[in-house]
Amino acid sequence: MKKALQITGFLILDIFLFVSLLFTVVQVIVYNDSYFEWHYENHNIEETTEMSVEGLMNVTDKMMDYLIDKRDNLNMTETINGELEEVFGDREKAHMADVKNLFLQGKQFRDLSAITLLMVVLYMLASRRKWLIQWLNQLKLFFITSFIVIGALGALFATDFNKYFTMFHEVFFDNDLWMLDPRTDILINMVPEIFFFQTVMLIVIGFILSIVLILLLSRYTVKEFGKSV
Repeated sequence: MKKALQITGFLILDIFLFVSLLFTVVQVIVYNDSYFEWHYENHNIEETTEMSVEGLMNVTDKMMDYLIDKRDNLNMTETINGELEEVFGDREKAHMADVKNLFLQGKQFRDLSAITLLMVVLYMLASRRKWLIQWLNQLKLFFITSFIVIGALGALFATDFNKYFTMFHEVFFDNDLWMLDPRTDILINMVPEIFFFQTVMLIVIGFILSIVLILLLSRYTVKEFGKSV
């Protein structure tokens, strides 16, 4: 019974670690001005939106502020085809409201997971080092599993991105507001499918690198603290 409780506890910590790493990688990539600027300059976004890179970045900064709840709305104007116009229409704003809720829920889940994980690890470090060493020792299996899962998801998206991107929207959104028209909606021209494909691939790579780093740190910790257990 005691062993089963310990395994369950370690599994919960594994899940907290997985969530913390994944959402942190997502945040680092998505909230990166340089990434957006590179995307706009290298995928002909100026032409498809009829906006300058400077204008696109201004819109992006306000959009990111909205997603992290530093801005109440997406009402904004920018120079489009030489004229000052409202950037987003009602459908785009409604969809971004859904995206914002998803982002904030993900951030809250990540923060809760990270804080709980940190508190438990500090507790084990202070008074239950044997538990800490045992947990760190079993992380190898967890990381192998995570590597396989994330790698498989990345492979699926790479083989038929549109199919699985559509499935993602159907699972996480209960409406069709995400189906935007590139002829009328600026948002879909700012971030077309290629943007999301590259972002997913970067998240996969970033997550794999992060679990390798954590695995190396866990081995070092076991080596250093295992001597005194």
